[in-house]
Amino acid sequence: MSNNSPSIDELRESFNRVYYGPDRLQREYDLVREAERLGVPLDTYRRLYELRGEEHIDPYPKPKHWWRTPGDWSKWVWHLPTKKKLALSRKGVLKLVQSGVVLTIAIGIGRYVWEAPSREKQKHYQAWQVINSAAGQKTSGGRIEALQDLNSDKVSLAGLDVKGANLEGINLHLSKLFNVDLTSANLENANLNNTFLIKANLSNADLFKVNFSNAYFGSVNFNNADLFKANFSRANLDCYPINDKNYCTSFKGAKSITPAQIKQAKNWQQACYDPEFRKQLELPPKNPKYCAGDEPAK
Repeated sequence: MSNNSPSIDELRESFNRVYYGPDRLQREYDLVREAERLGVPLDTYRRLYELRGEEHIDPYPKPKHWWRTPGDWSKWVWHLPTKKKLALSRKGVLKLVQSGVVLTIAIGIGRYVWEAPSREKQKHYQAWQVINSAAGQKTSGGRIEALQDLNSDKVSLAGLDVKGANLEGINLHLSKLFNVDLTSANLENANLNNTFLIKANLSNADLFKVNFSNAYFGSVNFNNADLFKANFSRANLDCYPINDKNYCTSFKGAKSITPAQIKQAKNWQQACYDPEFRKQLELPPKNPKYCAGDEPAK
């Protein structure tokens, strides 16, 4: 509407001129005439005419201070016309229903978060069940996924016994393998980067292209293990102290191993080797006394 639009009072006065009765033709004629007289589009005038019976409603309260908000809005609602109060009540009920839905969702999320530890515990229990039930099997039997899941949740794999298992390509990065038995296991292309291998038995294991980089070894038995192209870069072959005794890693009887592989590691001089291989490493031909029977170093 333009700046020359009629005021509210002029509109109300105009509405009083429109015929109000059963003769629809007369009423339509008056509507057209008054719309033209006021310069208001007919559709706009008709919509305004239909709203003429609405009861007056005060503007929304705008309290200057927040503590006056409840009181000002309560007064505003109290002075609303009855029909408006009923409509507002219906909307309020709808809001309560919607809030109930939101509350239900919130409770569900809270319960999900609250039960997270028990779900994780159940998940770990099931993973160990898979591992233990597959004991003695040469196939993976789901153990690769189970072990990787446990490791990703930072669960200790201490005491793990997977003798003869096919764990080809397993990823146990950052795992803690204390007192584990991997005898005759197939670990081809496995990732044991940054792994702690303490008192671990890897005898007769297939360790083709295993990534041992940055791993820490303490009293690991590689007897008759195939270490072809295994990666020992920056691995630590230092002896591991247990109860004032040092336990050292033994490569005696290991197969497909080269001096270049071993010298990629740190403290490689402290490990135990076959006499002939010690010569290749330019070490004295005899192992230290603690390598006899692989007893701990004093």
